[in-house]
Amino acid sequence: LGGPDPACIEMFESILAKNNNNNTNNTNNNPPRKLNLVAFSNGPRKYVSRVLKEIGLARFFAEENSLFAVTDVLPHCKPDKGSFDLVLKRIGNPPPEECVMVEDSMKNVRAAKALGMKTILVVGKGRRRNSSSVSGNSDGSDGNLLSDRNAENAEATKQGDAPDETDPAVDAVVEVASEIGDVLDMWLGA
Repeated sequence: LGGPDPACIEMFESILAKNNNNNTNNTNNNPPRKLNLVAFSNGPRKYVSRVLKEIGLARFFAEENSLFAVTDVLPHCKPDKGSFDLVLKRIGNPPPEECVMVEDSMKNVRAAKALGMKTILVVGKGRRRNSSSVSGNSDGSDGNLLSDRNAENAEATKQGDAPDETDPAVDAVVEVASEIGDVLDMWLGA
């Protein structure tokens, strides 16, 4: 898994800090906006918990009803509408229009969008089509042919599910999770 990503952890810490600041320093007379972070995976709970711990994000999903695994939504799983309905119910039935789904699966992005959620597609580092890559390669690759070939082969196994930033269900695109905060700041005017 590669271990913790300091930039991603910093982004999550920033979200929590803004949550706390919004509730104590609200000078614009608008209702405070609190982002509730929820992890929702088709993997088993034990695996998802281990992954979150390995990448340094477990503490952001430690509260009750902040982590949902496939066993929490059976007999459904993403992208079934029933799985989303169960999670939304367990977190207090927020309107889907107030929710953001961050995904790398187009099937799940489309399902979230059909419910009315905002969507952020994670395409993978150096794989974004509509911007220059971090490495400066004009083709969007990271310059490592084996890595690029492996990524292409993996995407080929996801028929109809590979990231497609041109899909109308996609509201925003990031390469890596640490960029999610920038999108949220833009949307929330932070």
